Amino acid sequence: MQKEQVASILRAMQILECFTVPDREWTLKALTEQLSLPSTTVYRQVTTLAEQQYLTQDPVRKTYRPGPRLVRLASAIVGQNDLRRIARPELERLSAVVRETINLSTLMEHDIFYLDKVETHRSIACNTRVGGSAPAYATAAGKVLLASAEEAARSRYLIWMARNARAVTPRTVTDPIALRRQLSEAVQTGYALDEGEIEDGLSCIAAPILDMNGRAVAAVSISGPDFRMREEKELMIQELLRATTAISRCLGYSQQSA
Repeated sequence: MQKEQVASILRAMQILECFTVPDREWTLKALTEQLSLPSTTVYRQVTTLAEQQYLTQDPVRKTYRPGPRLVRLASAIVGQNDLRRIARPELERLSAVVRETINLSTLMEHDIFYLDKVETHRSIACNTRVGGSAPAYATAAGKVLLASAEEAARSRYLIWMARNARAVTPRTVTDPIALRRQLSEAVQTGYALDEGEIEDGLSCIAAPILDMNGRAVAAVSISGPDFRMREEKELMIQELLRATTAISRCLGYSQQSA
């Protein structure tokens, strides 16, 4: 009985993780195919989650999306995140200087998860949202965090990528060999780029935040339209590294302790 209860919890978590994809709604059939679980099992789980308001169902399309209790839980977790609180002043300073959208994100398995965002008031902004996610291989933040990971972790990611990577835009790098080259460049420069790989016409630059042990725990990225990012690239890199260095120091990082 106890093992069955644990298995039930794990299946519920698998279902909820499907809803981390931004703006994605799921039918019962799509969830069943995605998770390779029996339709009766998925139906029982989804029905229970909907009854408890962790999911909600569209009465017309019969699709499911995050419910109010799940949204409230996610917001509470993000809102209490110490890293977000510590980084926020530097994110705001960086946004004021470069006048582009600033994102704070962390690596979760194969994707990046957006912890915080400072919007730009200029025209053309990126469509990321706090609590959303994106494929790590298609983002500057994901690349710089993968570059900062141990070699074994990078290798596992590249093996997964060879089987699962899909192009988000025509410029998305889906070849593991090409990504490995980009990761090597990021190790040398201390920052990573994506140029229209996650969104057409949008470029990003990202650098890692390091904790007291020199471990990359998150990344800060600057996102803006290609033409503006090209014109001000050197300023962007300079101010980005200044911001991540300041946040890292607040977490106890120093080159002596690395």
